[in-house]
Amino acid sequence: MDETGQTHIEAVTCNVCNIMQPIAKFTVLTSGEIKRKCRSCRSGQEKVVQRLRKENPYPPDDYCCSICERDMNEIGKYGQPRLQRWVLDHCHVTNTFRGWLCGNCNTGLGGFKDDSVKVLRAYNYLKGHTP
Repeated sequence: MDETGQTHIEAVTCNVCNIMQPIAKFTVLTSGEIKRKCRSCRSGQEKVVQRLRKENPYPPDDYCCSICERDMNEIGKYGQPRLQRWVLDHCHVTNTFRGWLCGNCNTGLGGFKDDSVKVLRAYNYLKGHTP
């Protein structure tokens, strides 16, 4: 800690490649938060997503999210720009296309690190706490 009480981190481990690297290899937000995916891994993922977008056409107007089954009218009814588009979902291990999802469902899968066991545990947890 310095004289202001702030801790200065010099290196961080990337949550993708699991390599400890200098802070300069990561994105640091104005809030001070450090994005835990190094620039190299972020760049690689962006290239994969660009390729998959070219190979897999954007869904038609009558498309519904494969998880929540909502259509774009329902998803975007509150005017949130981030939610008014389909998100390309892909396997981060095989870099293969899985489908198009709404932003909320894609974020949910990401929160569980695409781990089906964790998703099943979440399902069982909710099922056990449903009135």
